[in-house]
Amino acid sequence: MPVDAGDLPARPCLVRIARGGHQQVALWSGGRLTSVDAGLDELLRLTAAQMRAALATSAGGLDLGACELLAPAESQEVWACGVTYWRSRDARMEESSSQDVYAKVYEAERPELFFKSAGWRVVGHGGGAGVRADSTWSVPEPELAVLSNSHGEVVGYACGNDMSSRSIEGENPLYLPQAKVYDRSCSIGPAAVLAWEVDPSESAITMRISRGGSTVFDGAASLSDMVREPAELTAVLHASYPLPAGAWLLTGTSLVPPPPYTAEPGDSVTIEIEGVGRLVNHIVSVPHSGARAQPRLRRDSHVMRGG
Repeated sequence: MPVDAGDLPARPCLVRIARGGHQQVALWSGGRLTSVDAGLDELLRLTAAQMRAALATSAGGLDLGACELLAPAESQEVWACGVTYWRSRDARMEESSSQDVYAKVYEAERPELFFKSAGWRVVGHGGGAGVRADSTWSVPEPELAVLSNSHGEVVGYACGNDMSSRSIEGENPLYLPQAKVYDRSCSIGPAAVLAWEVDPSESAITMRISRGGSTVFDGAASLSDMVREPAELTAVLHASYPLPAGAWLLTGTSLVPPPPYTAEPGDSVTIEIEGVGRLVNHIVSVPHSGARAQPRLRRDSHVMRGG
């Protein structure tokens, strides 16, 4: 979608754009969009101090009207956290037949981290966030998205939407990858607000869902309710897993639309975090081929041995 100043955060941020058939990174600051002589992958190979110095040299002004807004991700992997708020613990227990799994991880020393998306799959501001066609209960999950560099330093923040199939995960916690990882299941945007320009630790986070012009969900919470520190979660992600182009980390949700709500194509989802920005997506259906992998019936072990 075209870059509109009203869609960009008030704080200085990195914006990925397409201009003249080419993709690039720009710096939005003081109501002005300027060219950056490095891509996001390249910037995230630098230390935070080096990155700040590199951004201080951005110069050439860009015409907003000639730019298309893209998701703020290149080669970055996107990971996510679960059960980082009391409400998310309760919601996961409500949907699951294995409730103690979520009760235990809430207070456990080791957090829940899981892979969410490849960077090239991330949906940006104004794009279509997906629901699986084989899911009977799907929800958007608003989250603080944390951008880290290859050194594990937090360098940016954005709004994130961790689309999830609660019906699939509810059948069995081991189905979490299928409930969480599918086409258009992750949206991040509108841009990466620079970490040294904002402290979102006590910011309000809101989500509003509308359908056919009517609001069907409107909720608010505070990031101060998170029981784990985003920087510490980021450190755990990097602890034994090198990320040469950095990563985005979705840090969990405390806003869960209650039943009977399930996301439907055409719904509009607006996620806003104070000081970080506003992410708007419309819901689209993600086709399912109908593929199945039925278990084979096994004969008795002694018969299989020929006994």
